[in-house]
Amino acid sequence: MRLGVILAAGLVLAGCGSGRIEDLLIACPELSLPADTADLTRYRPDGPPDLSAMVMDARITAIEGSCVRGRRDRSVVARIAPRFQVERGPAAQGRAVELPWYLAVVEEGTERIASRATFRIPAAFPANTPRLTITSAPIEIEFPVAEGRRVQDYRIMVGFLLNEEELALNRRRGAR
Repeated sequence: MRLGVILAAGLVLAGCGSGRIEDLLIACPELSLPADTADLTRYRPDGPPDLSAMVMDARITAIEGSCVRGRRDRSVVARIAPRFQVERGPAAQGRAVELPWYLAVVEEGTERIASRATFRIPAAFPANTPRLTITSAPIEIEFPVAEGRRVQDYRIMVGFLLNEEELALNRRRGAR
């Protein structure tokens, strides 16, 4: 009886994709969220860095990711979508802000940045709503795989684009 349930479950899962059990076993690069760039607090340029001058406070709360086989099984396509939580500060002008963030592909072992891209995600606060959670549109990254080249040999890093003061603030207060 147990074997029948396992086989039935396998058939149901096989119906969800291309029909190959190997598609369930696709490796993905490691996802990384460095603590130094996981938070973004912006203050009014002419004000002191305190609550009354805060324009926004944001953090990356999750990175949704998945991988699928690429063309002719010669690549793996990773789909990445960071999730952000942003709070509107008392010094905010208007209801819209933009969150600048980056995605970098890093070679494991050497820590060399193989590729890097920057993005901006808009956040619009409805009336009487001081906090939002938003998820970026999925970003696709294709990794070639072949003899001696594995997708596990890479790491995908995600974080906010920060200026020197914002980075120093994150390092002083530590991970939240």
